[in-house]
Amino acid sequence: QFWHFGEWIDVVVDDRLPVNEAGELLFVSSVYKNVFWGALLEKAYAKLCGSYEDLQIGQVSEALVDFTGGVNTRIKLAEAPPDLWNIMTRATYSRSLMGC
Repeated sequence: QFWHFGEWIDVVVDDRLPVNEAGELLFVSSVYKNVFWGALLEKAYAKLCGSYEDLQIGQVSEALVDFTGGVNTRIKLAEAPPDLWNIMTRATYSRSLMGC
């Protein structure tokens, strides 16, 4: 499930993942050959967004909302509040997800 445009959306995918001629995953992969949950999650998110190509645009904060259903806050570093470090420390202790 993904939180998308204000509602939880179920996305169903098969385990046929895009690979190159050598059988290696084209996008998200693991150093462990038998671990491919990341690639399946990426495929589901690509299906939700329309295509793998559509994953190249957008904001990290939007993806985090889609994955968690949480609320995001964006801070432009050029306009960062003077207590930015304290804000990030509190967010860390709250186990919030952060991206840049």
